[in-house]
Amino acid sequence: MKIRQVIPSAITALNLISGSLAIIFAFKGDIEIACLLVILSSIFDFFDGFAARVLKAVSEFGKQLDSLADLISFGFAPTAIFYKLFLIKNNSETFLAFSALLLVVFAALRLAKFNIDSEQKHEFKGLPTPAMALFIISISYFSFNNNSPISEFLLSPYSFVAINIVLSLLMVSNIKLMSLKLKTFKLKEVAWQLALVLGGVILLIIFNFLGIGLAIILYLALSFLKQILTIKKQ
Repeated sequence: MKIRQVIPSAITALNLISGSLAIIFAFKGDIEIACLLVILSSIFDFFDGFAARVLKAVSEFGKQLDSLADLISFGFAPTAIFYKLFLIKNNSETFLAFSALLLVVFAALRLAKFNIDSEQKHEFKGLPTPAMALFIISISYFSFNNNSPISEFLLSPYSFVAINIVLSLLMVSNIKLMSLKLKTFKLKEVAWQLALVLGGVILLIIFNFLGIGLAIILYLALSFLKQILTIKKQ
């Protein structure tokens, strides 16, 4: 086997290791480190696909390995983080904490659905698992470090359960969401992606770590708007 064929899988393995470490730190109560490790996993997740395309080493094996790594890093890791954080803030609500398990179950369903759907090359159907994970770690990092009314609201029993249900349903929905993979550099073709990147940067500057979660909401809003305008043009 050529080295160039191994490189993408090696990067995927780093994604898997980072996600596994995030789970370990989450159950230890080190929420900040766990969240940062999920961010690291998302970076590896981007570069394994990028490396596979650049090195022309795309393979079915790599795709399956990537999905398995994603289930750990963007399914189980955010589940462990959100579950543990909720218990830290609401130690008497043990039963409701288990609603976080919906995230890993529906992440698995989402990944399985994505693997067999050939129509998701240019746009997604349902919320991608990395987007769900980034939303969870964003509000978790913010809530762990703040005792503001916003953090109290996000981790209240009703909000906690609602967030788990809504994100789970979004992952397996047939709602069309734009892909961030750039096929061209023509301004007209990438205008929506550029708007998301610009808006995301502004949100990060203003809201710091919470800006990641707000950027995911912006991603959903822009995708909905794009679909509405596309339908009207037809």
